Amino acid sequence: MRSSTPVLSRAALAAAALVAPAVLGAPAAHAEVVLDCAGGPVTVDQSVETVTLTGTCTDVVVSGSNTVVTLPGATSLTVTGANTDVTAAGAVGDLEVSGGNSSVTAPSAGTVTLGEGNDSARISGTVGRVRLLAGNTRLVAGRTDAVLVRTANATLRADRSTKVVVRGANNTVRAGRLPTLRVVGANNRVTVATGRTDVSVRGANNVVRVHRKA
Repeated sequence: MRSSTPVLSRAALAAAALVAPAVLGAPAAHAEVVLDCAGGPVTVDQSVETVTLTGTCTDVVVSGSNTVVTLPGATSLTVTGANTDVTAAGAVGDLEVSGGNSSVTAPSAGTVTLGEGNDSARISGTVGRVRLLAGNTRLVAGRTDAVLVRTANATLRADRSTKVVVRGANNTVRAGRLPTLRVVGANNRVTVATGRTDVSVRGANNVVRVHRKA
């Protein structure tokens, strides 16, 4: 009689070969980390983790990638890690995002700079000066000071901005009120809902709709 052991062994090995890649290829789960700012600066360099900052934070730097960060607020916030989501319960001071595919949500901020592709910020209240410097960046805000859009395919949406300067192509601006608008480039679209706007446009195929020209 022939032994069935070799056949069973081959079957077991084949099954293991099919299962092993699925196990090894499974994405790592986000670990949970709590850091105390303790009234000073902190750097979040963890990647593929969920990080909660506590206490009073001054200068916060998020350099880890694929990370979810929550914090009470900060005097400044810099995000250099990619694919990172940061949410603040309070004001974040001057904000710079340059990680790529990263986003920040906060109630207010100082100067805002979005410097890498697909970075975004959503600030429900007041923002200082704004610079959108990379393609496909996006800012949604309540009120802003002067805004410079120097790129392509960026989006600005604000209830009110004091001034917007667009230098580039295929950008979109939507504002509730906007006293001053300057556009240099092509295929940009600007819509202002109310108030008077002083408008200057240079370039081809720009579409500018304002409530009333100043």
